[in-house]
Amino acid sequence: MEGNVRYLTEYLRGATKLIIPVYQRNYDWKKENCKRLIEDLITLEKEQKKTHFFGSIVVKPGDLSQEIIIIDGQQRLTTTSLLLLAMRNWMENQQIYGERVNPNNLEAAYLVDSFSREVDNYKLKPNPRDYKAYKKLFKDEKFFIKNSNITANYEYFYSQLEKISIDLDMLMNSIEKLQVMVVNLNSPEDDPQLIFESLNSTGVDLTDADKVRNFLLMNEKQEEQQFYFENYWEPIEERTHFQLSTFFRDYLTLKNGKYPTIAKVYETFIEFYRINCETKKTLFDELSDYSFAYQQILEASTGNHKIDSILNRFNELQVTVIRPFVLAILHDFNRKEIQSDEVIDILTILETYIARRMIAKIPSNSLNKVIATLYRDMMKIERKDNITLKDILSYILLSKTNTAKLPDDQDVIEKLRTNDFYSINSSFRTYFFERLENFDHVEALQIYQGIKAQKYSIEHIMPRHLSGEWKSELGKNYLHVQQTYLNRLGNLTLTGYNSNYSNKPFKEKQTMEKGFKDSHFVNLNKIPANAKKWGEEEIILRTEELSKIALKVWPYPETNYVPSSQETEMFVFDGEQRFTSYKIKGYSFINDEYQVVATWKEFFINIVKQLAENNLNPMIELSQIDSQNGLEGIFSKESGTDHSEITEGLYVYSSLSNWSKMNYIRQLLDLYKIEYDSLLIDAVLYDNKEV
Repeated sequence: MEGNVRYLTEYLRGATKLIIPVYQRNYDWKKENCKRLIEDLITLEKEQKKTHFFGSIVVKPGDLSQEIIIIDGQQRLTTTSLLLLAMRNWMENQQIYGERVNPNNLEAAYLVDSFSREVDNYKLKPNPRDYKAYKKLFKDEKFFIKNSNITANYEYFYSQLEKISIDLDMLMNSIEKLQVMVVNLNSPEDDPQLIFESLNSTGVDLTDADKVRNFLLMNEKQEEQQFYFENYWEPIEERTHFQLSTFFRDYLTLKNGKYPTIAKVYETFIEFYRINCETKKTLFDELSDYSFAYQQILEASTGNHKIDSILNRFNELQVTVIRPFVLAILHDFNRKEIQSDEVIDILTILETYIARRMIAKIPSNSLNKVIATLYRDMMKIERKDNITLKDILSYILLSKTNTAKLPDDQDVIEKLRTNDFYSINSSFRTYFFERLENFDHVEALQIYQGIKAQKYSIEHIMPRHLSGEWKSELGKNYLHVQQTYLNRLGNLTLTGYNSNYSNKPFKEKQTMEKGFKDSHFVNLNKIPANAKKWGEEEIILRTEELSKIALKVWPYPETNYVPSSQETEMFVFDGEQRFTSYKIKGYSFINDEYQVVATWKEFFINIVKQLAENNLNPMIELSQIDSQNGLEGIFSKESGTDHSEITEGLYVYSSLSNWSKMNYIRQLLDLYKIEYDSLLIDAVLYDNKEV
C-alpha cells in the first residue's frame, strides 16, 4: 500500500478508465453535498487559498493495464465529474467560454479518453444503474434519466453556473486546487475488504446490504463481479424492493433460528457464510430463490387468491416480525414441497395467532423468539397417521405460555367487551374492522383502499361530544355511559358518511344518505340500522354480536397431534417461566450441546459455572458486595453449608426454590447480556399444572 497527495484534476487528467465496481453502492451524494462543494469552491477563489483537501481515494489495479478500480472515494470522483460535465454542456449550449476553459479541453482532459477504441470511451464508469444515467448526460437533454441522483446533481450544478459569483475560469481555478490522498493497493497483501470496512467505519454509514454486497463481490475478478451482479444481486434488489438489509435479517433469522441484532446483521452474515456456504454460486442461488418468496410477501403475488389475500392483510397490518416464517413457507410452496391448501391453513392459523394476541393486547416483544424458531419447530416434528402441518402448527402455538401464549375464547371475549378499540394502532384498527365486515362476504369490500382514500372512516355511533339531544336520549346517566362505552367495540363502526356529521342525533345518522340504513357495511351496521335508539343496552348487545363474529373470523385452533414422550419439545426460556411443578431432564445453553441433569440444583449450578467460564469478573464483583439481597446476595468468597463451589474462592448459594433459581438465572443472563432464548430446558410436568 502506498499513498500520496495529488491534485484531483491532475489525477483525472492522467487516468484513462476509472471503474466504480458493481459491489459499490449507488451514487448517493445529495443536493446539500453539491451545494457545499460549490460554496467551498467560491470561497477558495475569493479568499485566494492555494489548496483544499477533498478527502481520500483508494484504488487498486484493474484486470486490464489501463483500468483503475475505485475502492473508496466514488462520491467525490463522481461529483467532480458531474460538475465538469455540467460546465462543458453549459458552455456548449450557451456558447459562452472562458479564456482558459472551453467544452473541448474539459472533455479531452477530464471526461473522455479520446484514444480509447471503446464505444463508451468515458473516463469514469460508475456502477451499472448510475452509468446508464451518466452516459445520457453527454447527449440531448430529452434523453436524461430524470429519476436518477446522478441526473439530479448534474442539473443542480448546471443551474448554478448562471448564478455563481465567479466566472468559469475562476471556478476551474478553484477545482484545480482540490487535493486528495490517493492510496494505491498494489501489493498482494493489501486486503481491499478490510481496508474498505476500516475507511467506512466513519462518515456516511453503509447499510448492512452494502457491506454484504462488498464482501461477496469485492475480491472477485471484474467478469465474475459483473456476472453475480447482473444475474443475482440486481434482480434480488428489485424483487425485495431494495429492502435488502431487512431481507438479509429475515433470511438469517430463518437459517439461524434467532433474530440477529439490528446492528450486527453484517457480522452475523459473515459468520453464517463462513460456516455454512460451500460456494458463492450456491449461496446466490439460494438467496435468489428466497428473494422470489420475499417478493411474493411484499406484493401479495403468489397467484393464489386466498394466499394473496392473507399476505395483503399481513402487509396492511405491518407485522413484519412474521416474515422469516412466511418466507420459509412460500419458499417451500414455490418448490412444490407443500401444497396451496396447506399454505392457506398455515397462514390462517398464523393470522389467528397474531390477531388474537393483538386483541388481547399481549406485548409483541416475545413474538420474534416464537417466529425465529417456528418453521424449524414445525418441520422437525415427524408427520404420520394423517397428521397435517396444520395440526403440528396448531399444537406448537397452543403449547405456548406466558407472553408467547395464544389467547383462548374466554380471554378474547373479555377483551372484546372491555378494551378500547378506537385509541389503538391505526393499522390494526383498520384490519380489525375490515375483517369483521368482510367475513363471509361473497365479494369483499375494498375497505383498506376506502380508508386510505378517506371515503370510509371508523366513527363513534354515540359521539365524543354530546349534544342536548344525545344527552336526553342516553338518560340521566349519560356521562357514565359515554365515559364507559365511548371507545368500546359496540360503539364503533365503519361509515361512508362525512365525519362532519358524527355529532348528529342517532336517528339522523341512521336515515341520512350513507347512514346506517343506507350502509353497505352489513355486518357492522346491522344493529345500528334497525335500532330504535342508541344507548348502553344497544352497545352491549352489539358488542356481543360482533364478538361472536370475531370468534368465527379468528377461530381457536384445534389439533389432532399428540406428541410422544420422545418428541416433547424443550422449553425456550423467556425469562418468565418458573417450572415450579416440573422435573428437569436436561438443557442446552450457549454452545447448543445437550446436557443431562438429574436435579434443578445441578442445572442451576451448571448454568452459573458456564457463565463463569465465559467471564468470571461479574461474579467476583458481586461477591465483593456486602448484601443479603439480589444477585450480590447469592455469591460469596467463602464456603457455607448451602453454598456450591463455582471456582476456587467463589461460591454460590444454591439451596433455592425453583422460582428463585429461574429468577436469578434471568438476572444473570441480563447481566451477561445473553438472550433468554439461548437457554433451552428439557422438563416434564409432574401433573397438569402449567409452567
